[in-house]
Amino acid sequence: MKKEIVIVGGGTAGWLTALTLKKITKEFNITLIESEEIDIIGVGEGSTPNFPLLLKVLDINFVDFVTKTNATHKLGISFENWDKAGGKYFHPFTSEKSENDWSINNGKDISKEYLGYIIKEDINIDDIILNSKLAYSNKTATFLNTYALHFDSQLVTKYLKSIANERGINIINDTVIDMVKDNKKIKSLVLKNGGLKDVDFLFDCTGFKRLFIGEHYKTNWISYANKLKVNKAITFFKEQHSDKIEPYTKSIAMKFGWMWMIPLQDRIGCGYNFDSSFTTVEEAKQEVEDFFNEKIEFRKEIDYNAGRFENVWVENCIAIGLSSAFTEPIEATSIFNAINQLSLISESTLLKYLNGNEKIVKDYNEVIALLNDDIADFLQFHYFTNRTDTEFWKTYYDTTEKSSKLKQKISKWKKSLPSNGDFPYESFGLLNWIIVGLGLDFFKKENFVKTYRESDKKEKVREHHNSVLLQNEISNITNTEFDMIKKITKHGQTNNI
Repeated sequence: MKKEIVIVGGGTAGWLTALTLKKITKEFNITLIESEEIDIIGVGEGSTPNFPLLLKVLDINFVDFVTKTNATHKLGISFENWDKAGGKYFHPFTSEKSENDWSINNGKDISKEYLGYIIKEDINIDDIILNSKLAYSNKTATFLNTYALHFDSQLVTKYLKSIANERGINIINDTVIDMVKDNKKIKSLVLKNGGLKDVDFLFDCTGFKRLFIGEHYKTNWISYANKLKVNKAITFFKEQHSDKIEPYTKSIAMKFGWMWMIPLQDRIGCGYNFDSSFTTVEEAKQEVEDFFNEKIEFRKEIDYNAGRFENVWVENCIAIGLSSAFTEPIEATSIFNAINQLSLISESTLLKYLNGNEKIVKDYNEVIALLNDDIADFLQFHYFTNRTDTEFWKTYYDTTEKSSKLKQKISKWKKSLPSNGDFPYESFGLLNWIIVGLGLDFFKKENFVKTYRESDKKEKVREHHNSVLLQNEISNITNTEFDMIKKITKHGQTNNI
C-alpha cells in the first residue's frame, strides 16, 4: 500500500513541489490541499535559470508555458541609481561560456589581469558580457545564454494546477483547521469541510503563514532584519511598451530602498521595497508617483521579515519556499531556493527517514541553512553603495550586522583581490560578486590595474579581449525579445530557445 505525501498550499512553491514529487516518487500518493479562503502572495514575477531547467525536467512544454503565463525571457538584472544618480550596471546570468570570457587560460578561473586591463582602459563591462549586451539591446538569443523567465504568478499557479490535475495529483479544495499527531509526527489533517486526510509526509507550502513549521512546531526563527533592512513593499502595474519588451528586470534604487520593474507580455509588474522605519506608505507612494510623474493605482501592501527557520525539516514535515525562509526579492531567490530545496529530496531520502534515519534530517537542515545565510550575505552586499542622499543609504553599511564570513571577505578585499576560494559551494560565485562590487565601486580598482601592469601576459590579455569582442558580437542577432515572444505566442516557434 502506497504512503501518503500531502502538500498544503496552492502557490507556486506548492504546485512545483507536487509536480516534482509526482515525477520522482513511485511509493507515494501525492495530494495537494489548497484553500480558496487563503490568498496567495502572487507578486513574485521573476525567476532564475534553474526555473526553466525545472520545467524541462518536469516535461512541461516551454511554448505552452510562455503562452499561458504571459512569460518573457530574463537575461539578468539592471541595477540603476544604486551607486549614484544616473549610473547603472547589469548583473547577468552567467554560464561556463561567460566565465571563460573572463579567463585568459580558457578555464573557470577569472583572470585578474584581464579585469585590470578592462578597468585601466575604462571599458564598460556591459559591452563585454553577451547577456548584458543582448539585454540592453532588447535582444534574445537563448541558444547562446543562460536565461530565466518573468511571468504572471497568478497565471503560473493556475497553469501548474492544470498540469497537476492532468497528471493525477489529488487536489483538495479545503482549509486545514487542526491536525492529529502521533508523538510529535503529524499523522492526519482535520479539514474544515469535514473528514481527515492521512499523512505520512507533509510539505508546508503555506507561504508567510508558515502554518506547520512555524505555528505548529514553533521552530526557532533566525532573523536577517539586522542585515536586510527593507521590510515592506507596495505593488503596482505599468503599461507595457507597444513596440518593445525589455528582457531583463530593472532594480531602481529609491530614497529608502529600491523598486522592481518586471516586463511581462501585457504589462510591467512593479513594486517599491522600502524600510518602513524611514518612510510611511503614503510617503512611499508619493515618491513613486514623483518618480514617474504620474498618478499610480497601487495594488497591495506586503509586510515581511527577512530571515529563515533554524530547521526547515522537522519530524515528518518539510517547509518549502516562503514557508521556510525569505531574504528579499532583489535577486529573485525565493523560487530559486524552493527549487534548490526540492533538488535535494529524493524518494529514497523520504523512505530512509520514515525507516528511522534521522541523520538525513540534520544534513538537510545544515545545507539549507548555509544556502540561505550565504544568499543573505550576497544580497546585503548590494547595499554597500556610495549613496549618501538619505539616512537609509548613508548609514546602511555601518548600522547593519555582517556575518563572520562577510567580514572576512571584506577584510581580505581591502588588501587583495577576490578569488574563487572566497566562495566555496556558494550559490553566487566570484563573477557575481565582482560584477556587483565593481558596479557599486566597492573594490579598490587600482588593485586590479596593478595586477595587469605587473603581468607578463599583457599581449595575451589584449588578444583575449579582441577574441571576446568578436565572439560576443550581436549585430548578426536579429531577434528582439518583442519579436521572439510574438513568434512563440502566435506560431509556437521555438527557434533560438
